[in-house]
Amino acid sequence: MIQSWKEVLPGDRYEVRAASLLYFYDQKIITCLYQPLIGIEATSLYFTFWQEKDAQDGHFSVTHHQLMGFMNLSLDRILKARKKLEAVGLLRTLKKKHSDSGLFIYQILPPLKPEQFFHDDLLSTFLYHQVGPRDFERLSNLFIDKTRPEDDFEDLSVSFDEVFESVPTSEANEERQLDPGGLSWEKRGKSGAIRFRKPFDFKALKGYLSDAILPEDALDDKIRSAVEKLAFVYNTDPFDMSRAIETASLHTGVVDIDALRKEVRDFYRLEHGTDEMPSLYERTQPARDREMDGKKPQNEEEQLIAWYETSSPYQLLEQLGHGSKPQLPDLRLIENLMFSTKLNPGVINVLVDYIVQVNHNNLNKSFVEKIAAQWSRANVRTVRQAMSIARDEKRKRQAQVPKKNTTATGRKTADRVHQEVVPEWMNGKQSSKLLEVPDEEAEKRAKWLDDYLNSI
Repeated sequence: MIQSWKEVLPGDRYEVRAASLLYFYDQKIITCLYQPLIGIEATSLYFTFWQEKDAQDGHFSVTHHQLMGFMNLSLDRILKARKKLEAVGLLRTLKKKHSDSGLFIYQILPPLKPEQFFHDDLLSTFLYHQVGPRDFERLSNLFIDKTRPEDDFEDLSVSFDEVFESVPTSEANEERQLDPGGLSWEKRGKSGAIRFRKPFDFKALKGYLSDAILPEDALDDKIRSAVEKLAFVYNTDPFDMSRAIETASLHTGVVDIDALRKEVRDFYRLEHGTDEMPSLYERTQPARDREMDGKKPQNEEEQLIAWYETSSPYQLLEQLGHGSKPQLPDLRLIENLMFSTKLNPGVINVLVDYIVQVNHNNLNKSFVEKIAAQWSRANVRTVRQAMSIARDEKRKRQAQVPKKNTTATGRKTADRVHQEVVPEWMNGKQSSKLLEVPDEEAEKRAKWLDDYLNSI
């Protein structure tokens, strides 16, 4: 259960501000391009803040309790929607320091323009995975410029002085005195930037770049942002990224972002196939959060930890399905979790294995997202942490199960209580069920993993 009271209370007040002017066209962009990524509740929260921006008097006059009533949503769901807006760069949340009562500022940010959105490697890739190739093409066509060419038309528009008389010089001098200098006018601002918990290692990248090809100051903020997004989506390390950057700037000495995007994408397709797009669910636990990396397991629990760390969520779903190809809804659910909660692949493995077993082999979307959000707030990074928190959850659920009653005749009766089957490792017993696979499948998995690790 989301514990929103740790971050915000119903009585906390807030003020809505806008980073810049927002236009009617922005509604279409958010509805068509952002809503498939963040969902209807986050979209509704954005539009609610938009309407409240001009209605508030700027004195923190609105409470979160009023917002709950206005949207007919619990504070937990509002907090979850707020964080989705922050994640995609549509909202900044500020809280006043050293205040007895909570005072928040919600600054709504304009969305990216369609051209920027479809050239953003992070957002466009996840939109593609969310809606599929057919709807992705349909959405992109909605924003194509359909204006007719004007070559066959004559411009008949008149100029200003054909309609209006000029202002006398004396009056013009008087008008200049009316200029309200020092005021800051509203204008269109920049869209919100997407931030990453684990930043790209630019120091290592610079060590691989050749000074003869690229000057030291070539990586400006715009290039660094593009590199960070490309590295996240295509799982590219600093060495491979340096090769792509040098190729994209070989003849000019300037990094062309479109050329860089093509180089990274081509390298990915060379490694994974021409029709493949990057998938988060094929990734494994990062080395920095592995416990068994380079170690020999001493018991069955460590064997299971090693398996979770070296297997991708895709492989886990494949094995839980007895070798059958995982279903697309399950893959999208896992990928959305990894994108929105930033949980590591090994942690996702424990989460999926736990929920499949306690929920009758059913990956219920709301149940999975609920547990994943809890683990994300608890900052669960390692497999052992995930197994520990799963055991604690199991003990709590068992404590809530009523005990059976015995009748006078010796027969046992009980309320209709759901009896959960949990993984054996949660009871302190390590099961080797996941480890017992045919030799052919084990070799196939080992080869896949070896190829994958060599490609990143």
